[in-house]
Amino acid sequence: MNQNLSADIADAIVTSLSSSEEETRRVAVVSLSSASLEKSSEFLFHAMGDSSWRVRKEAVEVFLSSADAELFIERLFNLLRSQDNAGLRNSAAEALIRLGKSSLPVLELHARDRDSDVRKFVVDILGAIGDRTAVKLLVHSLNDSDPNVAMAAAETLGTIGGAEALQPLLAALSRQDITLRYTILETLAKIGEPFPLETVSPFLAEGLLKKAVYDCLCSVGRADAAPLLVQGLAEAGKSVREAAVKALMAIRDRVPDEWAENACDTLLQGLADTPVVEGLLVLLDTSDIVLHRALIRIFGLIRDPRTARAILRSCRSEQLLPDCLPALRAQGAVSIGFLEDEFSGGDEEERANILRLSGEMGLREAAPLLRRALDEPSPQVREVSVRSVGMIGLIEMIPEVAELLGDFDQDVRIAALETLALLADLDPSSVGKIAAVLAVSDEPDKRRDAVFLCGVLRDRERLSLLMKDADDLVRRTAVQGLARLGGDDVVHHLTMALTDENSGVRIAAASTLGETGKQNAVEPLVLVMADPDPWVRCAALRSLGRIGGDIALAAIESALDETDGLVSLAALDALRHFDTDRSRQLARRATASCNSDVVKSAIELLAELEDPWLDDQWEKFLHHPHWDVRITVVRYLAEKQGQEALPLLRRSLETETDDLVRGRIFEILERY
Repeated sequence: MNQNLSADIADAIVTSLSSSEEETRRVAVVSLSSASLEKSSEFLFHAMGDSSWRVRKEAVEVFLSSADAELFIERLFNLLRSQDNAGLRNSAAEALIRLGKSSLPVLELHARDRDSDVRKFVVDILGAIGDRTAVKLLVHSLNDSDPNVAMAAAETLGTIGGAEALQPLLAALSRQDITLRYTILETLAKIGEPFPLETVSPFLAEGLLKKAVYDCLCSVGRADAAPLLVQGLAEAGKSVREAAVKALMAIRDRVPDEWAENACDTLLQGLADTPVVEGLLVLLDTSDIVLHRALIRIFGLIRDPRTARAILRSCRSEQLLPDCLPALRAQGAVSIGFLEDEFSGGDEEERANILRLSGEMGLREAAPLLRRALDEPSPQVREVSVRSVGMIGLIEMIPEVAELLGDFDQDVRIAALETLALLADLDPSSVGKIAAVLAVSDEPDKRRDAVFLCGVLRDRERLSLLMKDADDLVRRTAVQGLARLGGDDVVHHLTMALTDENSGVRIAAASTLGETGKQNAVEPLVLVMADPDPWVRCAALRSLGRIGGDIALAAIESALDETDGLVSLAALDALRHFDTDRSRQLARRATASCNSDVVKSAIELLAELEDPWLDDQWEKFLHHPHWDVRITVVRYLAEKQGQEALPLLRRSLETETDDLVRGRIFEILERY
């Protein structure tokens, strides 16, 4: 469109902007994008107040895309005065915000506007722009006669004011507006700069401001605030007590340990046996994890026996457990008798919780309770009990733990096996005897358990025997266990397993040979390339890649020529461990494969290696006969080259026939 709008065109736009069809109005706005704002601004400003957000958004975009938008900021600002069109005001505010620093002179000019609504818009827009040069202007607005403007200024100073805003905010607390004071206290907490306690402590006499004061001290309070906060624990208002709890523990974390022990903790210990504790116990009914954690810590410091049961129940939460343990230890009342009483009267979850706690606290005197719990009907209770036996190191209970290897519940069986592994460090002889019995069991599951324990005990001899077990899974597990032990003879044992009748065992052996990283594993792995099972050959290739070397690379090269695409893909995967001219040449050669998956994998590998050879091949790959190769190339071009790839992608559209590929290209072109 010519930059000068003729009368006919202007009339047509007016007609379109008055249409009942949203799309017609939006298209009319788009048509103004090539006209100067001198000619189009009135139309755009009208459209910014349209009933449709899509039309308003389009008008803002067209306005901002104009080279001379900054010349119209004053006129744009005046749209904020529209009392009956919120959409228009919001559109104008959005445009001013996006113009950023360019808007600041006009905003400063109107910071003292007679209209309080306009002054508040100025403050809100300054906050959204976020430029720190506006702090002085916001400080002035902090003293505005309109409380809404002053509160908006206080909130905005919390976002961009920093230390520079601290003193003006403290001074503004002298104003009698309680809502403004509340906002300022919240802002001071957000800024996080320390200030004298006496500046805010008088406001604790204002019932509505107590919580705000405590919240503020939570962020910026120092050691001298502790007595006030301890007093706050006795406040009647629940939310006020909660704020005092959080603030006290936050300050305790910030101050030196010596002060915390000698001052804060002493004050808290004085609350034992007082009604304050009952008021704090009520606060535990919360989903606020920060509050709950602070309460548990406070209970540990007060050391009132009435809190023991509440702390114990809080141990159910994994998040709270690290705080509950020291709190319970500090109680002194948490004896084994107390735990047994709680266990007898508790439900399933509470019983499991008590057993878990016994393990975490290392209570050896809990052995009778744990032994009793191993026979509980609840699988959850049995599992927790057996794990606690391992945590405490109760080797005298190894026989009872071994019995649970035959439990009907899988989680209990796993827990028993892992507990035996823990106890093996303390009593390898007893666990070794159990492993020996399991190794000759008629049940394959028990023999697999033996493999696990032999691995923990580093019993190579028994593992070697189990590699010849009648059960495929036992042999495979033994292979993996032996590999983890390492040693000079590990390659020999794994090489023997490469001839196993079961392909799963051969796969395990081929995979674990690669994990050894030993060069003497290369020759047997090369021989595996004749295995009839392609999955075994794939495992061998990946291991050859991990070990590396010229012989391994030669075997990988041969596998690239296999007709089985699965093996070729494994060979390419193995090449990822090499970064040599030869490996790059092999990957380049693979791009000529008839298998599209192989071609894609080769391109991905070369892209990861940032091979410059690709730069001359992209156009060729964009004409590959397989659509999935082409779409892979389109994706990599967008990721690696960004806007530089756009000309090439546009050319490819001229010949591309696949809808999916075309759609992907269009998405990328639209993005840029």
